Amino acid sequence: MPTAMVSLRPLRHAGFRRLAASYTLNELGWGFGTVALGLLVFDRTHSALATTALWLCTLLVPAVIGPAVTAHLDRAATRRALPSLYLAEAGIFALLAILAYRSPWIPLVLILAAIDGTLALVGRALTRAAVAATLKPTGELEPGNALLNVSFSLCFAAGPALGGLAVAAGGVSAALWVSAGLFAAMTVSLATSRSLPPAHAEVGDGWLTRLRAGLGHVMSNHAVRRVLGSHAAIFICAAMISPVEVIWAKEVLGGGDGAYGLVLSAWGAGTLATGLVLSSLWRRASVLARLPLAAGIMAIGYVVMALATSLPVGAVGCFIGGMGNGFYYVSVVQAIQDRVDDEFQGRVMGLLESTTAGCFGIGFLIAAALTELTSVRVTFAATAGGVIVATLFMATLLRGGDPRVAAAAAPASTQLNGGGDRDRSPSATTAT
Repeated sequence: MPTAMVSLRPLRHAGFRRLAASYTLNELGWGFGTVALGLLVFDRTHSALATTALWLCTLLVPAVIGPAVTAHLDRAATRRALPSLYLAEAGIFALLAILAYRSPWIPLVLILAAIDGTLALVGRALTRAAVAATLKPTGELEPGNALLNVSFSLCFAAGPALGGLAVAAGGVSAALWVSAGLFAAMTVSLATSRSLPPAHAEVGDGWLTRLRAGLGHVMSNHAVRRVLGSHAAIFICAAMISPVEVIWAKEVLGGGDGAYGLVLSAWGAGTLATGLVLSSLWRRASVLARLPLAAGIMAIGYVVMALATSLPVGAVGCFIGGMGNGFYYVSVVQAIQDRVDDEFQGRVMGLLESTTAGCFGIGFLIAAALTELTSVRVTFAATAGGVIVATLFMATLLRGGDPRVAAAAAPASTQLNGGGDRDRSPSATTAT
């Protein structure tokens, strides 16, 4: 099958280079921080409940308040908003590093983790909006998103492992100081850039008015509303394996202490493989057609994982699931960005990030209850079945919405402004 490597053309834009670097360091810093915080809370409490509370604080709290914070900050210039967020994150991780030298009060750690999770969510949303503002006019948004997906995959695969090494070498405080340093470097990089998008909102708009306008824009957009709804259904089901994956790898598959790292690496390798090499046949498909296909590949991976009786077979399932994930999320982002007006990019990306985080949290809670009542195997089977049903739901919901057909029938002016539910023309979104 013919393939096309990820295009590097978006890197010609100085603003995108800074944004891509900060996006990469953001995920890397978060990888260091999450490992360190998880160990800090568990070592302090020896409680699985406390550790679960930590992850919920970094998911459900940001999901609730993230859209409001995004609506407040996306009216500011990128050069001001993003450095402010990253400077605050650097301060939070520095404070946590200092607290880790002693025996910190765990509720304070959870509060700081929730604040940082919110800042991280808003930072990702504003970065995606700034990337759209930078690359949409040149028709390079899709290859730009593909590059961001590659950087995310690298950090997803390497960040937690590097964080674990940092903890092993210098303790929890050392890993938290590394995170603080990474966010400080991101602050300097973005604050000194002259190529980032300016503010485009009226100064008098309040955050509540902007939040309502953003939600109204989504509700009035047929395709965006359906993509978000079906994405939520898929991610609630897909997230269910995360809290019990370590038990599955170590005990169900009999893989021992190193099994969890192996299956995570296999998932990351699959994601990275699809990020680095994209088939030209896949890239020619409309973005709405890609979504159920990618989700279907993830479902196949989950089925293999649910049926696996050995670690190698389980790792193969993780690799397949990672391949589907590599195509899936970047296609969700692309489908929404193509259909959202520039003014609303930040707020709608914030809603997407909040939806994803909230669905992860809900999936965690369902998995914990289901595993407690039944078994890990049943939870994995429910995950696989749920993703299959949600994929069929997505395929039905998005059926008949081929944007290329609509674009071909529309006047040229309508194709250029990307209005309504239409996709941009294939030539404008495919890397050459």
